Amino acid sequence: MAKDSYGLIQNIKQGAPVIRRHLKPHKKRVVILIVLSIFAAVADAAIPFFAGKIFDALGDTRVSEAFGFSFPAVFFILFIWLCIRIVSDIAGWRKNMNQERLGADVDAEYLVYAFSSVLLLPLSFHKRVKVGEITERIQRASGWLEQIINRVLIELLPEFLSIVIALFITLFIEPRLTLVLLGAIAVYSLLLVRTAPGLEGLAHSMRKAYGKAYGKAYENLVNIQAIKQANAEKHERYELFRFFQLRAARLWTRYMAIWQVLSFYQRMIITATQLSIFVASVYFIRSGDMTLGELVAFNGYAAMMFGPFVVLGRNWDLIQHGVVAITRAEKIIQLPKESYEPYGAIVVDRIYGGVRFENVWFTYQKKQKTILEDISFDVRPGTVVALVGESGVGKSTLVDLISYYYRPASGKIYIDGHNVSRMDLNSLRKNIAVVPQEPLLFNDTVKNNIRYGSFEAPDEKIEEAARLAHAHDFIEKFQKKYQQIVGERGIKLSVGQKQRIAIARAILRNPGILILDEPTSALDARSETIIQASLENLMKDRTTFIIAHRLSTVRKADMILVLDKGRIAERGNHTELLKIPDGIYRKLYETQIGLK
Repeated sequence: MAKDSYGLIQNIKQGAPVIRRHLKPHKKRVVILIVLSIFAAVADAAIPFFAGKIFDALGDTRVSEAFGFSFPAVFFILFIWLCIRIVSDIAGWRKNMNQERLGADVDAEYLVYAFSSVLLLPLSFHKRVKVGEITERIQRASGWLEQIINRVLIELLPEFLSIVIALFITLFIEPRLTLVLLGAIAVYSLLLVRTAPGLEGLAHSMRKAYGKAYGKAYENLVNIQAIKQANAEKHERYELFRFFQLRAARLWTRYMAIWQVLSFYQRMIITATQLSIFVASVYFIRSGDMTLGELVAFNGYAAMMFGPFVVLGRNWDLIQHGVVAITRAEKIIQLPKESYEPYGAIVVDRIYGGVRFENVWFTYQKKQKTILEDISFDVRPGTVVALVGESGVGKSTLVDLISYYYRPASGKIYIDGHNVSRMDLNSLRKNIAVVPQEPLLFNDTVKNNIRYGSFEAPDEKIEEAARLAHAHDFIEKFQKKYQQIVGERGIKLSVGQKQRIAIARAILRNPGILILDEPTSALDARSETIIQASLENLMKDRTTFIIAHRLSTVRKADMILVLDKGRIAERGNHTELLKIPDGIYRKLYETQIGLK
């Protein structure tokens, strides 16, 4: 339990600064809410007192005078009670209204902050962690953050002022009953403090299980076509059952079972306390030490004193879940971001396409195998370079290093003579365009997908790029033309249409360096002919790196780099490489196409 308590304290220490950070812009609103809460708490504290006075005044035949009118004392007390009640309700109404607005604003701001932070994390993180797990962590953290602010900080803390007021009044009414009440509250609080922290470890395991379950669910949705092609719906349903019901839900059930036992003991403590107060009150009333009205008031204040502790007991799991969820999200959000603008960064307006690698080594993690070994080459602006080799030899990794998505383990990379490690990443990447094998499109219009990354481009430039990419004609056939929604990941378009949209996007970007991940490998002959014509427009006078899966596409390359086991095994043009006896390129070419 000590270990779990320590873990909870550490989580609270980590979560508290996050809550403060997101409340800071709303400092005035928080102060107003706390003032309204205090005002409502003070007004509420007066209600049991006057309720007791009303009971005592029921048998009082005396007449009170006010504003020139005479009426029984009970009505005067009732009028004061009603006024206080109205003031309390108005303060509570204003507080609740502002509280909901604050919660909604903080929730939205947190989501923007969290997801924006994730966008700045390096590509290595995104390739390692499932999207569903990231989304689950952030969504849960935002929900718990809003509840902690509303139900704990603003709702609960001011209520402890009511405890202080109630304590003084109960001491005034009957000190002996107050001691009984304080003893019961002490036992109640001790039970909560001793039990609740021990659940921190279980709460953490439960959140981790739900994170993996949501990650699995998201993975299924992304790969829905593969699931249907494999007729694997039943298999995946069982996997979801295993992740959600056999793991996550069982941990949740264990967690809630412990809380229900705790709640039962707490209710027994409250029941025993109320019984003790009633029994003792009968004696005190008979002996003349208390009135019936004072008993009514005392019970009202007893409920007021127990109330915040009952709410705290119910909200303890909220606090526990909340700080765990927030710290889990912060572990992602606070990871080191990409250094887009390193100190003294070199900012370039235009890249001409000179690329030089000097003895570059690369591995994804220190203890993993080396992906690239001692890579060196020098490419002049306007050169077409083809990267050839079996799958897994490091072709994609090499071009990722040009955009500096990863840092090399050793060696240097130069773009137009500038060390990439010292360049402003924004200015570097805006001068590089990538046409991947599977184009990445958003659930937006054709126009916005072409314009993505060149957000200020006018419509005429977009249409010009579409014409050069041989995309304009099929776009014009759409019902809404350039305003046509392409669907999630471009699902409403054919593979060839998506490729041409991606090429139009690259043309509009007007890059100094172009990276092509064999964009024609999945096309039919007719589409391939159209795409090749589009690519020729795109590649003209640009440094181009082609990741080649089919060697028929690399014969016109100025330079071919043949990778084998992470090293450059051969280099030269098509004719030169075919002349190497038993060469890797010669064997690959002979296997795929054949030698005449």
